[in-house]
Amino acid sequence: MTAEGRSGEERARLVLPQLQLDDLLAELQTRLEAARATRDRVHALLEAVVSVGSELDLESVLRRIVEAATALVDARYGALGVIGEEGERLVQFVTVGVSDEEIKAIGHWPRGHGVLGLLIKEPHALRLADLSEHPESYGVPPHHPPMRTFLG
Repeated sequence: MTAEGRSGEERARLVLPQLQLDDLLAELQTRLEAARATRDRVHALLEAVVSVGSELDLESVLRRIVEAATALVDARYGALGVIGEEGERLVQFVTVGVSDEEIKAIGHWPRGHGVLGLLIKEPHALRLADLSEHPESYGVPPHHPPMRTFLG
């Protein structure tokens, strides 16, 4: 019997499993893409670990750490603050994704106040959907690239 000869109810019974199969295949495709992205990030992290271990220059090691972390979380830019021996302020700031012109326009590196100061005092992971909403945040300097989300 052809499809035209079937009742509407019979056609619906044939179409419904096809729709469910399409949904399942779409979900499978989405999960495969997520697994591939995770695999790529893990490979990038392993490559970063190997490359960091191969460097002897501290500045290069720190830069590679920031590059790997930025790539791992798919961030536009990243930074690593080096805390001074007294443990109260930043003495060095290694950045990735910020141009020399942007750095000059900002004027000075953070010293460890606000949210960065909080991370120095309480060194625990901090993930913020909107940096400006955190009680320790008091803004970014003029000419700083836009920054909303934060992972510290």
